[in-house]
Amino acid sequence: MADHDLDAQVDALRAAGRYAEAAMLCLQDGDAARAAELYAAVWDWPNAVRIAEEAEMFALAYEYALAGNDRDAMFRLLSVLPNHPEQALRAASVAEGKGRVIDAARLREAAGEVEEAAALFERAGELFEAARCLENSGDYRKAGILYERRVREDPTDGEAALRLGRILAHFGRFDHAARALQKAEDDPERKVAALELLVACFDALKMNEAAAGCLDRLRAQDRSLPIRVPDFLQETFGNPRGIAGLAKGEKKSQLLAARYRILRSLGAGGTGRVLLAHDGFYDREVAVKVLTVGRGAQGRDAYVRFAKEARVAAGLDHANVVRVFEFNPDGPFLVMEYMPGGTLGDRIEDAAHALPLAIVRHVTTSILRGLEAVHRRGVIHRDLKPANVFFGATGDVKIGDFGVAHLQDLGATLTGAMLGTLAYMAPEQITGSERPKAPTDLYAFGVILYQLLTGQLPFPGPDFVTQHLQDTPRRPTRIRTHLDRGFDDLIAALLEKQIVDRPQSVEEVRQMLDALDWTDPDENVLEQLVQDAGLKSPAAEPARESLPPSIPPPAGDRFAVTETLDDGTQLATDGVLGRMVRLRGLAPDEVAFFQALSSADGPFLQAIFDIDPELERIVLEHPKGEPMTRALLDEGMRGVARAQVGEALKILHARGVTHGDIRASNVVVAAGRAVLLLPLAPAPVAPEQDFAALDALF
Repeated sequence: MADHDLDAQVDALRAAGRYAEAAMLCLQDGDAARAAELYAAVWDWPNAVRIAEEAEMFALAYEYALAGNDRDAMFRLLSVLPNHPEQALRAASVAEGKGRVIDAARLREAAGEVEEAAALFERAGELFEAARCLENSGDYRKAGILYERRVREDPTDGEAALRLGRILAHFGRFDHAARALQKAEDDPERKVAALELLVACFDALKMNEAAAGCLDRLRAQDRSLPIRVPDFLQETFGNPRGIAGLAKGEKKSQLLAARYRILRSLGAGGTGRVLLAHDGFYDREVAVKVLTVGRGAQGRDAYVRFAKEARVAAGLDHANVVRVFEFNPDGPFLVMEYMPGGTLGDRIEDAAHALPLAIVRHVTTSILRGLEAVHRRGVIHRDLKPANVFFGATGDVKIGDFGVAHLQDLGATLTGAMLGTLAYMAPEQITGSERPKAPTDLYAFGVILYQLLTGQLPFPGPDFVTQHLQDTPRRPTRIRTHLDRGFDDLIAALLEKQIVDRPQSVEEVRQMLDALDWTDPDENVLEQLVQDAGLKSPAAEPARESLPPSIPPPAGDRFAVTETLDDGTQLATDGVLGRMVRLRGLAPDEVAFFQALSSADGPFLQAIFDIDPELERIVLEHPKGEPMTRALLDEGMRGVARAQVGEALKILHARGVTHGDIRASNVVVAAGRAVLLLPLAPAPVAPEQDFAALDALF
C-alpha cells in the first residue's frame, strides 16, 4: 500500500473515531509504533503496551505502561530493559520525568551511566546503592562518604560497614576503618572478611593485643590459619606488616591508581598490555589491561564507544564472561578477573591438531553462553578469537575483551595482533559495509569451531582479506572424516559472506549444535589427543565438561560442608573457586530430571554447576542475598522481583518443567536481582498453578 493511501485511510478512520481499525491497518503495514500511538491516543494503554512490547520497542512500552499505571507491565519491562542499554536510557528519562527515581537509577546503571545512576539513587535516599555505583566507577572517596552515611542510618548494614572499612583502610585511616569493620563483624556473612582486615588495621595501629584477638576469632573458625599475626599478614597480604607494610614499602610508581601492585606482565596486544596485579583493596589477584587509545578524532570516538561498553560490561555477572571489576578512564585501564588457566589460543598452539570432541563441545557451549549474555546487554564482542577466550583454574571457560575492538585502528599498519584478529574477522568488519551485529560475532565463532574441529583455520592466509570475502573453506568432514555431516552445514551457515544469511542469534546456533552427533568413534586417536593435552585416559577418568585441556581435576573433594539448610541441601565452601555452593544428594532415577533443569539457564534462576552421578551429587549455586522471608523490599523492589521470578518460571516451563513450590523461602533477593531456587523434585502441577502461586506470593 502506498504511503499516501495509508495515511489517508488512517486519517479517515481517526476522524471517524475508529482508532482500533486504524491501528490494525498500521500493524498490517508493519508500522507498530504508529499503531501503538493510535491506541495511546484514546488511552487504550493495554493494547498500546502490548503492541510496542511485541515489536521490542520496550522503552515506548514502558512509557505507555507508566501512563496507564499498569504495574505488571512496568515491572516486566524493568526486567527486560537492562538487556537493551540504548532503550534503557530512553526509559530512564521517562521514569525520571514521572518521578520514578529508583527505576531511572537502575536503568541508567544498566546502560553504563554509573555516575548518573549514583546521583539518582542518592536523591531517592538509597545510599548503599549510590555508594556501590560510585565504588564501581572508581570514586572511592565519595563512595566512602555515602557508605558512612548509610552505616549511621542503619548500623546493622554489615555490607555497607565492610565496604566502608575497606575504603578507609585503603586511604590509611586505620582507626576509622577498624570502627566500621567491628560493625561488619556482627554480620555472620561478613564476619571473616571483616576480621581479616581488622587484624591488619589493629596491627597498623600497633594495637597488638587487639590484632591477636581478631586472629584468635578467625582461628576459631579455621584452625589451619597461622598463629602469629606477622605470619598471618604475610600469608594474607604478602607482607609481615600487612597493609601498613605495603603502604610504606611500595614506591608510588609501582602502584597503579594507588591501589594495584604490579606483579608481572601477562602479555601485550594491539590494544594495550595486560599486567598481573595484586588488588590491595580486596586482597586478590587481578588482570589489569592498560589500553592504547588511537590518536586524533577517530581514536577519541573509538575510546568514547569503548568506555560506554566497558561500563555496561562491568555490570555483567555471568559464569562464562570474564568479570570486569573496574574501568578507570584516567589510565585508561580495565581491571578484570584473573584467569590463571591461560587462553584458548595457548591450548590450540600447544595441541597443534584438532581437539577431542568432548573438549570442543565444552569450550564452544561456554563461548555461546557468554556471547548470549553479552548480546543480551546490547554489546557486540567484535573481536572474538582464541586469544580472547580464557580458562579458569578449574576449567571454566569465559570470553573477555569485548568491546575492545573499538580501539583497533583498521587504517593502521597490520601488526601481528591485527593479523591475528583478521583471521577471525567477518566480511562486513573488513569492508566496513555494515555495523557489527550478533551474526558478526557468530562468524568469528564459526572460525573458532572450525579450528577446534580440524586443527586448521578455514582461511589460512596470508591474504586473509581476499579469502574471507571470496573463498569457500574445505568442509570439516574432508579433514576429520568421522565427523557428523551436520558440522559441514553448521560451519557453512556460520561462515556465510552476507550477514543476513547467517544465524541471527546464539539460540539458533545452540539448537544446531545440540542436534549434532558428538560421539568420537576413533578411540585410539582420542586417547592420544587427550594424553598430549595432559589429561588422564577417558577410560580411567570419564571426561567432565568442566575441565579444559591440560588442567587435571583437583585432588580430593574440593567441597567442605559448613551446614545443612532447611531444604535439606548442604551449604559448602568450594576450596578451588573460593565460593559458597549448595550440595544435594542425587539418586539414579533423578539424573534425567536435573539434566532437564540444568538446561533451563537464566539470570533469575538458580544455576546447576555440576551433576555427578558417580558421586551421587549435584552442585547448585548459592545465590547472594536474603530469602524473601527476611528481605526488606519496598514496592518498587517487590515489583522487580516479581517480574524476574516470572521470567525464571517462563524459562523452566519452556523446558517442560514446572516448579510447584513457589514460596518466599525459595526466592532469594539481592540488589537488583531476585533468584528463584530450583525445585528439588518433579512437581505434578500445571504452569498456570506456578503463576497463580507467584501472584499469591506477591
